[in-house]
Amino acid sequence: MAEGATAGGGEREPDEHARFARYRRDFDEATEEDAPALVARVLADPDRAMASSAVRAYLDRRAAALLTTPGCPSWCAELTGPVAADAFSARRLSEWTLLRAMTLGEPWGPAALLAATDRLQLRTAGTCPSARALTADGRTRRIRAAAASHLPTVGG
Repeated sequence: MAEGATAGGGEREPDEHARFARYRRDFDEATEEDAPALVARVLADPDRAMASSAVRAYLDRRAAALLTTPGCPSWCAELTGPVAADAFSARRLSEWTLLRAMTLGEPWGPAALLAATDRLQLRTAGTCPSARALTADGRTRRIRAAAASHLPTVGG
């Protein structure tokens, strides 16, 4: 749908919705080489909240796909500079790096997990194969319960 086009009911779709959809398509079509420049361009959008949301959706999709692959560290390194313009996106990328370390048994510090968002703590509690991560104190009762129920599946 073109920017400012009408939705099914004849009402104009807000420009930020059209730009968000366009950014999502752009990320879907971007090559690994194009991604850093695209992230920087999107984060320069005047609607910072919408731009940040589009970038985080891309980060989540790509990081989940790359998490345990050898290409993940270089992808993260290439995006570190461009996401620095948005604190929330920078934190999300950092948390994906932490999740990778916990998942692959690479070095990580429990303080980093305890300082992480509830979103990462909950994801870790439900999916991470690290008994060490699952026995860290979660911030909420829900996180601690999820970790406790997942721990027996990792031989904790």
